[in-house]
Amino acid sequence: MSHFTRIRTKLRNLVLLERALRDLGYVPSVGNVRVRGWYGESRRADLVVQQPNGYDFGFRLVDGELVMLADVYGFRGTPADLLGTISQRYAYHVCREQAEAQGFQVTGETVDEDGTIRLVVERYS
Repeated sequence: MSHFTRIRTKLRNLVLLERALRDLGYVPSVGNVRVRGWYGESRRADLVVQQPNGYDFGFRLVDGELVMLADVYGFRGTPADLLGTISQRYAYHVCREQAEAQGFQVTGETVDEDGTIRLVVERYS
């Protein structure tokens, strides 16, 4: 029996999601791909990260939002915990992109002990 779970997210940009996943060491496949789960079951997704155990996770664009898909039966930890890590790195890329679009240049960054990422941006006239 399948245990696929759909988790709504606030993520909207597939390109920035792919960058975030690569930063975290994942190798995502983009396009019309399948998320594999229990006993060979699968679901269609727009981006998939294949896992060695055959229990992948992926994202599908639905009404302008990316929905996370994962079969929780073989998932290490919880999809929600993983989504938190991915969301932080995604937000990092959103901030960089928005700063650069407004004419700022990222000149530095630090990571606090609690994992908070701080970007230093400057704009030269």
